[in-house]
Amino acid sequence: MNVFKTQPEGFAIIRKQALTRFIPVMLLGVMVVLAANFRTTEQGFDKDTLLITIPIMLVAVGVGIYNGLKKRRKLFDSFSITINEDTIIRTQEDTPELALNRLEISSISKDRVGMITIRGMSAYDIIQIPAGMERSDELEAALSRIMPFSEGSQRSLLERFGWITGVIAILLMMVMRFVENKAVVIVAGVALIALLVWGFVKAWRNKNVPAAYKRSIWIMLLLIAAVIMAILMKLGWVMDLWEMNA
Repeated sequence: MNVFKTQPEGFAIIRKQALTRFIPVMLLGVMVVLAANFRTTEQGFDKDTLLITIPIMLVAVGVGIYNGLKKRRKLFDSFSITINEDTIIRTQEDTPELALNRLEISSISKDRVGMITIRGMSAYDIIQIPAGMERSDELEAALSRIMPFSEGSQRSLLERFGWITGVIAILLMMVMRFVENKAVVIVAGVALIALLVWGFVKAWRNKNVPAAYKRSIWIMLLLIAAVIMAILMKLGWVMDLWEMNA
């Protein structure tokens, strides 16, 4: 039995990837929020509001990124891979153990940044081994004895560019906020709800998502309800119901 753990310096790769992907998305979200709530006065732009709002939102983004990286570091440090003669076992703090038998493995591949992806028969039986593992050559040799590595990366576009779904969600929110055409608002709203529901299901069924995160994703249901309410308000149905009950 071989046990492989992460190296402390290996987290630098993950930190760089996270910052490259999420900072632009979060800043785009800040810009959308500012644009959606932007106000003007008779004298021009409401500069006082901007001077207060922008620093607060940037601080919130900074704190969010710091806390997110801190949690990722904790998960990274607790990550380990145990390889027996015919079984690969992934353990990680606050995450259910995942074990794949040789007969359950469909492919093993490695991408250009060094992440190893081990796929089982189910779409949710996936072990992703980050770059920066100790004794990496020995680890790859042990995996090769179970199944030869596939040529090229077997990671899907969603796994490599999942952050794009966040950009799409923000763009759909912008359409709902600024477009007055009711048909376009309905299409954008339905697409946004479908994207949120899909994200909720994917995160809940993902065996690599920590339990703490799964508990927090229930807030997405509130966001879905808010989107539905926003559609109804944009269409004027909320006011109609209010007047009927008045």
